[in-house]
Amino acid sequence: MSTMFPNLAISEITRAALTFEQYQWATGSVLEDAFYSVDTGSASVPPGTLIKVEKHTNASLYSLPPGTAISRIVYQSKSFNGSLVPVSAYILWPSSPRSSADGFQVVAWAHGTSGITPDGAPSHMKNLWQHYLAPYNLALQGYVVVATDYAGLGVSKNAHGKPILHEYAVNPSHANDIIYSVQAAQSAFSELSKSFVVIGHSQGGGAVWATAERQAVEPVSGYLGAVAVAPVTTIIHKKMGPLTLHSFGFLIAQGGSAPENLLKPELICYRMENIFPEFNRAEILTDEAVVSLGIIQQTGGCSATVATRIHGTKPTKPRWTDNSFVQKFQESVKVGGKEIGGPLLVIHGNNDFIIHPDMTTSAVEATAQKFPAAQIEYLRLPAISHNPALTSSQWLWMDWIAKRFAGIAQEPGLKMSETKIAMPTAAYQRELNSWVAPSIAFYETP
Repeated sequence: MSTMFPNLAISEITRAALTFEQYQWATGSVLEDAFYSVDTGSASVPPGTLIKVEKHTNASLYSLPPGTAISRIVYQSKSFNGSLVPVSAYILWPSSPRSSADGFQVVAWAHGTSGITPDGAPSHMKNLWQHYLAPYNLALQGYVVVATDYAGLGVSKNAHGKPILHEYAVNPSHANDIIYSVQAAQSAFSELSKSFVVIGHSQGGGAVWATAERQAVEPVSGYLGAVAVAPVTTIIHKKMGPLTLHSFGFLIAQGGSAPENLLKPELICYRMENIFPEFNRAEILTDEAVVSLGIIQQTGGCSATVATRIHGTKPTKPRWTDNSFVQKFQESVKVGGKEIGGPLLVIHGNNDFIIHPDMTTSAVEATAQKFPAAQIEYLRLPAISHNPALTSSQWLWMDWIAKRFAGIAQEPGLKMSETKIAMPTAAYQRELNSWVAPSIAFYETP
């Protein structure tokens, strides 16, 4: 992809953001990487089938922790409407994996928002997008990490050559991607355990919650439970209105890009037009937002580019949440108030200005009220916002995962608690203020 688009009204900062994104690519654009393509022979293979495997990906292309290896796979998944769709994923290998009786312990990681176009795939980013926020540290703790890119990120066209649209925030679709990524990885590598835990953050938090709901109606063997951190549970809240205090949004700083810029309803429209062909983005977006979304699609820009296009803009028309298609979309993708299979740990920071904690609380309470025997643990974090919810609670969810592999049962019913903070709030680093990048000279490494 070139950062030069002379026929598009792109600001200098947007061009700079596109260049920054390219710098973070480990393998070039996915559109030019043969690994992210599939042929017609894979068109009808069932979900969970391994389509392609790169067992020994060149680790030097990535900013990985020492002693960590990486593989990449392409596998078959299933979209929201049930269509077969190829999806890419990466696998992180610790040098000394934790083992159960049936093999190396597997944790499936579901990432937070990285973009909506194919180059938003974490598997081709040098730091795998959320790096030490979760996937790197899971590997460093000995888990084999299987991390889906989600459909539409990475593999850009299906076996028939048709474009794959990323089903942004469509939690049931992402749940399919998670489950089938694990099954494909297990078939590619017989040394992996049949048992596994799933964990996700933000967009991925909603995805793993949907995985728990999927387990109740379409159970898979080996599933041990899910951890949902700062999850997307709904688009519209009855009391609070649109998803966040800033309308629908996610913090872009998850991968170290453009801190404190938010993704907004433009990204919902990107998916709604495919689910509802009769829906037009102009029904709910302002003219400015329609132009911005078009530029994002044409340039293939991801998180940093999106941030530059929507920063300071008013994305929606008045009463956009009353739109019938928005209402239908919400009913299709929301989680909470449904039966779950297996234990679920939910974590949310009390100061999350991206996804308000009350939305998560409502989803937790609705589930517990309808299903009193559901195994739900809900942990609130004082003075903590969106990304810090992952880091500040890390030892807690690491311990929770270890208990699942150890066969320790979680008691039925809802268990709610809040952590205690050790120092004054002002003493803490509040937000992510750095990003992981490779060194280019010997003296840049410790």
